[in-house]
Amino acid sequence: MVTSDNGKLDDQTANDWLTPLYKRLHELLINHKALHADETTLQVLKEDGRKASSKSFLWLYRTSKEASPIVLYDYQTTRASKHPIKFLKGFEGYLHVDGYPGYNDIPNVSLVGC
Repeated sequence: MVTSDNGKLDDQTANDWLTPLYKRLHELLINHKALHADETTLQVLKEDGRKASSKSFLWLYRTSKEASPIVLYDYQTTRASKHPIKFLKGFEGYLHVDGYPGYNDIPNVSLVGC
């Protein structure tokens, strides 16, 4: 729904619309045999319970160039290996990554350098 006061889409409504699409794209992504992953730092200025100087991470996952392009982002407050382990649950195949050891514990995955 669009709010009547300014014509902008309410954040919760946008989230409600996009969540099923994101989940479906995630299902498609983890069924590929080769993926790319990387993480980068991100600073969020007004995040509940955290200082504006806190470092967060945006994890990126994408299909290989041979597949239909799917690119998904996963925002997390840490760089812990539990995040790619959870995000890639069910994925079995080749994962192109840099040398960050946080990817080493993902089960059923063969790491390949980029």
